[in-house]
Amino acid sequence: MNYIFENILVVATAVDLIAVAALSLLVLRTTRRRRHAEEDQRATMETLRGDLAQLVADAETKARTIDKVLAAREKRLRTLLAEVGRVEGDVRGARPAPPLDRGRQPLDPADILDERDAGDPAEARLLRDLDVRLGARIA
Repeated sequence: MNYIFENILVVATAVDLIAVAALSLLVLRTTRRRRHAEEDQRATMETLRGDLAQLVADAETKARTIDKVLAAREKRLRTLLAEVGRVEGDVRGARPAPPLDRGRQPLDPADILDERDAGDPAEARLLRDLDVRLGARIA
């Protein structure tokens, strides 16, 4: 009878050892998978950081370019407004305004129409509206 209990105890211990070994393998395998997943996440985060830094740099470059373009357009519009003010002064007071540049001829409406094709749509619309307004005042 002691022999049966001893055998049962040995078998139960063997089953326990097999269960502990299986659980240890599962824990090791899970730990290894988690470590690989963390490494993949770190690599992905580094890639995303690099991409984000590139996007920010591109956005800053585009913002500087847009600032330059807007400054150039603002300068052109200010020049146009000065020319329009000079032309309106000519129409209202029938007195010649001093030219902006030496040797430059007064603005010819035909030149304005030619500039519409080469310029910005907003400038073309502004010039067209000015032609209509000035045409109504002259006539």
